[in-house]
Formats: sequence, structure tokens, C-alpha cells
Amino acid sequence: MLINQQKLIIMNTKSPLAPETIPLEEAKVWTKNWQVKNPTHAKAFLIPVDDLIACFNEMGAKYKTDENGRLHVVIDDYEPYIRAYMSIDDSSEEHLLIVGTTTEDGIQYDDMIGSNLNNPVDDNSIEGSGVYDFTKPCPNNCDENSPLYHKPKVIFSK
Repeated sequence: MLINQQKLIIMNTKSPLAPETIPLEEAKVWTKNWQVKNPTHAKAFLIPVDDLIACFNEMGAKYKTDENGRLHVVIDDYEPYIRAYMSIDDSSEEHLLIVGTTTEDGIQYDDMIGSNLNNPVDDNSIEGSGVYDFTKPCPNNCDENSPLYHKPKVIFSK
């Protein structure tokens, strides 16, 4: 698929600023806080880009490619957002459920799910529930060399 060969950058094309990021040192602190306080919960989720793009397409998001071959979201009235829900299935495996959203004012974003499907694009039909579960939780799918992965300290008792 062509999109897999491009770099996906989600940014506000009305502004020359880079996408919202936080400094790596701050990310290290935040991830360590989560992982220390929640040692039995997932550390991260591996998310296929194709599935995110499917969610974006369901929302009616529009894209353009810049001179470097990078994909950008085209903003019409309001910046598009997705929402992620933490969940646990019947076998106690954690999931990150992702849904598209829609807005009329750029403040209140409503989930595009089930009977609440409010598709902003008339010719873009939504199939299924609108809830995507395509994540693979870490610890099974971790990058143990990432500075955001904090190895648990093993304490041996005497």
C-alpha cells in the first residue's frame, strides 16, 4: 500500500509549526510514572498505521502530500481528533480502543460509534461499530531498547 511507503505526519497545515510533541525527557518521566505505578498494566500499545488511516478515512479526513512525500492532514473547519479508550477483555488482556470523532464547534468532540455515527462525509459509509481494536499490548510487543521502556526492578527477598 502506498501509504506504508510514506511518512505520516499529522499536523495542522494552517500553521507552519510542527505537530504537538513533548520533550523526550518529559516523556521518560511520564512513562516511568505510569509503569512504576501500574506494573501489571500494559506499558504501551503497538498500533498499525494502516488501521489508524482507516479510522481517519472513516472520519472523512483529507490529506495532501508535500514535496518530501510526507502525508499531511488538511484541516477544514476544525482539527480532526481520534479518542482512545483503555479496556480489558475477558481474558484480562489490555486493549486500546480507538474511535473517530466529529465536531461542530471544535470544542466538543463526539465519538463516531454505534447508533451515534454522525459521519461528516455523505459518501463515506461507516461499516461496523466504529470502534477499532487493532492494538498489540506491551509487554508482548515492546521495544525494550526504547528510552520510554522502563525495565521493572526485580527485588529478591532473602
